[in-house]
This record gives sequence, structure tokens and C-alpha cells, in this order.
Amino acid sequence: MAELITNPTVISAEDALRTEIILNQALIDILIAKEIISEDELITGIKKIKRERETLANDWDSLL
Repeated sequence: MAELITNPTVISAEDALRTEIILNQALIDILIAKEIISEDELITGIKKIKRERETLANDWDSLL
């Protein structure tokens, strides 16, 4: 079980990002192991999000 932090703790952006990456990988591993999603579905989802982000970035650039 997670430990409750009672006092505010400041962590670096690098540590926060590293923690997020580890958490995401653990969740992905569990979802695939339990066959909730397949690796192909994961890759397809990642590609879709990447395309959407690129489209948004291009739309944003055209506004400038």
C-alpha cells in the first residue's frame, strides 16, 4: 500500500517524469498480461494520439 505523505514534498520535474514513466509501464504490463488490451491495440492507440498531437501542433502553428 502507498505511504501517506503528511508534509509537502517537492520533487524535481525529472523525478516526477521518471515516476510517471514507471507507473505507465507498470499499468501497460498489467493490462497486457490480463489480456485487457493487446500490444497491437496499444501501438495503434499510441500512433493515434501521436497523429492527433501533430495535427493540433500544426493547427496551432498556422494560427501564429
